[in-house]
Amino acid sequence: MRHILTTALGSAILACGGDAAPELARPVIDTLPSGVVTVHNTGPAGWADTSGWRLVETARIVASDSGDRAIVNPSGIVIDPAGRMYVEDRAPLAIKVFDRSGAFVRTIGREGDGPGEYRSPIMGVHGPHLVVQDPRLARLTVYDTSGTLLRSWPSACCHYRSIVVDTAGRIMVAAPSDMKPEFSDAFLRFTIEGELIDTVWVPKGGEPQYWEVSIRGGRMRRSIPFSPTDAEAFTPDGLLAHAWTADYRYALIRPPHDTVRLVSKAWTPVERPESQRRRVFDGIVEQQTKQIGAEAVARTYHFDDIPATATPIGGFEIDPAGYAWIASFTGDTLHRAFDVFDAEGVYLGRVPAPWGADTYVQWRGADELVTLGESEDGLPEIVRYRIDKSQVGH
Repeated sequence: MRHILTTALGSAILACGGDAAPELARPVIDTLPSGVVTVHNTGPAGWADTSGWRLVETARIVASDSGDRAIVNPSGIVIDPAGRMYVEDRAPLAIKVFDRSGAFVRTIGREGDGPGEYRSPIMGVHGPHLVVQDPRLARLTVYDTSGTLLRSWPSACCHYRSIVVDTAGRIMVAAPSDMKPEFSDAFLRFTIEGELIDTVWVPKGGEPQYWEVSIRGGRMRRSIPFSPTDAEAFTPDGLLAHAWTADYRYALIRPPHDTVRLVSKAWTPVERPESQRRRVFDGIVEQQTKQIGAEAVARTYHFDDIPATATPIGGFEIDPAGYAWIASFTGDTLHRAFDVFDAEGVYLGRVPAPWGADTYVQWRGADELVTLGESEDGLPEIVRYRIDKSQVGH
């Protein structure tokens, strides 16, 4: 069955008229015999060029040198429904809470091995709960947002990856996947009460490319920069989203293995500038030369291994409102841009990011996001942005 769909957002723009209307596209929707829905996007259905969503700065916090109430060396951030920020600070290690304006509220837990303590906290939020995965201690801990310890239980060791807590309170924690080489990744799912539900196995879309070197009787390998890889995220209701970044396509999978939707988008290959590839390569060579020596580096690391064409998917996240944000390389090495898809897989349009390409997006909210980067003086800096959707009424 094939039909064409115009989203409510696209219909609103078409009805209003204006110069952008002729440029908008309509996705082609198919339902396969298996029941899987396919969505192919040939262009934006929500807005064209810069007439859509905007990222508007609302707060900026620059780290200071010291102080129990200050941010000194942040490395992780989440936001609760009230807009409070929970910041993992590493000088010394602590989870510090700040209100929407950036004012200090409290500290939760402390460094250590005992109840309510942590060594390597990775945070998530679900309603009134702060969830902390500690891969070093292989332990999950749940606090309320006032800092009271509620419970903790054993989890998974040694995977320093973000955790996800869906709307049902299910916690997804990265786990070892080498037991099943046919999969690219694995996540343990727990209830907020601490019960293990199951293991979510992530499909393998292709074979990642590595540089591998033998050293001191062992082997060390490193992913080749900008080469295709598997990428995954979770929707707010717990579906697994998976992509192989060499293709502009992602699948929505109901765990354990039930694919329910395939989303794709037409794209034009973009050359990645040699200057950018050379800068990254030279940095790796310099670092590895100090570790393994120039001879081993010359045998293993080759500039021509780095792809000259950018992958269509450079990053993949799904925010708590269900929108997929796909980092898309446009040829601009100084700034990021995101292609935004709604929960049905309809491509709405591109959102330019007002931050540098090296800035890391720590967490996405339903209508805001937070970045962690550096100020002009080279100090760690947290910036909050509101997602302004007013120009398209959505």
